[in-house]
Amino acid sequence: MKNEKGKLTEALKSANNWALKNLVGKKVYQKDIDNYINLNISGLNHAIYAKTYFEKIEMIYNVIELIEKSTLFSIEKDKKGRPDIKAIYRFVSNWKYKGKEYFIYIIVREVKQGKFYYDHGIIKEKP
Repeated sequence: MKNEKGKLTEALKSANNWALKNLVGKKVYQKDIDNYINLNISGLNHAIYAKTYFEKIEMIYNVIELIEKSTLFSIEKDKKGRPDIKAIYRFVSNWKYKGKEYFIYIIVREVKQGKFYYDHGIIKEKP
């Protein structure tokens, strides 16, 4: 029987392989900004591996639908002041997983080459 760390490592590897085959290079239309969001390997890797937990990993399998149905929450300047990042878009949505409902966020970075998916996560579980 695998321990939690082993299961997490396996889930990460699976999600990464799936994202490489099914998401890299795709564009997803986002209604609130009337524009396309590009899915690239660096953003998907960040979303999968940064501050990871099982639910966050599972969200990658639904990322296209989550982007499409999310609502624009804010547009901000880059906190680190990097000149190549024009804006940070924050979106929110609901997501249901294993019978639980979550309030989630999605982060998109705008750079000279376009808008790129960067991260996602759970804000809180809905009561």
